[in-house]
Amino acid sequence: MIRELRRFVNSLTGPRKYIFFAVLSLVCIVALCLGIYAQFFYKYSDTDVFMLGINIGSEKNAEEINILKSNFNNLFTNSILINSENVRVDKLETSKDLVYTVYNLVNEDENYYSVNAQIPILNINTGEAKKINAEIKKQFYDTANEIMRRSEENTIYSVSYASFINKDILSIVIKSSLKEENKSEKVSVKTYNYSIPEGKSLSLDDLLTSSNFLEAKGLTMQSMQNKINDEIKIAYNNAKIIAEQFGTLYERDLSSSIYKIENTTTFFLTQDGYIYIVYAYGNNDYTNEMDLIIF
Repeated sequence: MIRELRRFVNSLTGPRKYIFFAVLSLVCIVALCLGIYAQFFYKYSDTDVFMLGINIGSEKNAEEINILKSNFNNLFTNSILINSENVRVDKLETSKDLVYTVYNLVNEDENYYSVNAQIPILNINTGEAKKINAEIKKQFYDTANEIMRRSEENTIYSVSYASFINKDILSIVIKSSLKEENKSEKVSVKTYNYSIPEGKSLSLDDLLTSSNFLEAKGLTMQSMQNKINDEIKIAYNNAKIIAEQFGTLYERDLSSSIYKIENTTTFFLTQDGYIYIVYAYGNNDYTNEMDLIIF
């Protein structure tokens, strides 16, 4: 290889030799500058080592993934975490964060209700963002106000949220808990994923195919589907074991189409590069059972 390179260089004469060395020098300078930038100035080199356009998170083993799952409820701090060097957007309120608490409803009647709801707004002046905000208001603010007008049975309602920006993708995840007298606790999770430059909501397929996530993680759609199937089956078997001991069981339907990637609507991307897929069965039933799949 070295011998062939020498022959090539020796074959160059006149201006072509100067042009070759000028181009070679320029390539070396650019590579050196990129290396220095990545090492000392690129803030996300630990999670985006190839600067692919999304911070993908470091590889974690099964034990570390289980720790992420156990800390799921700790994500809901009613604030935003940002992992992006520059986010430019037309805000509704220029002095506020891109996601902030617009309604802080804390009220109690010892006979009928207790409400503690922090409800977010997407602080972006686009039609799609306003559509998301209207949906959030209807689902959470209106529900809280309806509960505070009740004068029968006792109801406990809470809402909290977390939000993240990873490069130019904004995710919001909202968790609510509803406990009505004589009914099981109902825990639901709603997520919104929004492309800041495109001004549109993202499906899971959009997120996976447009962000280099699959390539960077060494995943395929099929390998992700296999992991979902395996983890739901484990959760199904564990639930049966618990039911034998404690007599309660939320039975998952392993054949349900909700576990197909193309049907998955509850997911979010964290600022440190992990995609959480959430199967919150309380979205449809009176239960606090949920399964988390983290990539």
